[in-house]
Amino acid sequence: MAEVRCDIQRVMEMTAFNRDYLADALELFDAEGWDAYTADPELTHRALTAPGSTVVVALDGAEVAGLVQLQSDGEIQAHLSALVVGNRWRGQDLGRRLLREALHRAGGVRIDLLTHAGRYYETLGAEPRTGFRIQRDVLDT
Repeated sequence: MAEVRCDIQRVMEMTAFNRDYLADALELFDAEGWDAYTADPELTHRALTAPGSTVVVALDGAEVAGLVQLQSDGEIQAHLSALVVGNRWRGQDLGRRLLREALHRAGGVRIDLLTHAGRYYETLGAEPRTGFRIQRDVLDT
């Protein structure tokens, strides 16, 4: 079956995440294979609504087309936790729009991130930096 693409040139509503959007968010995470988000929906809801977390969803009508999650000090530094855009809406600048909206809401002048999708962020003008991720279980040993 051919994939139907959407015309994103119309204005999509950008709104704060709430429980009403959880099922659609889980579908987006599942499509990416992000098991940490899909294994426990209540844990995911708590993570997406945690203090210090800014989560914005892009709505195409009533459907969640994309989602971004940032943590920020409110002034200088923000960290990207998640950016996911549904297949039908990719290639139409929705990721950039989500990042811009989330940074505006969260506060900050820059976003740092770890990613497996480096080429995408380079198209946005991001500068590669070296980074590390420490898993909790490694610190517990």
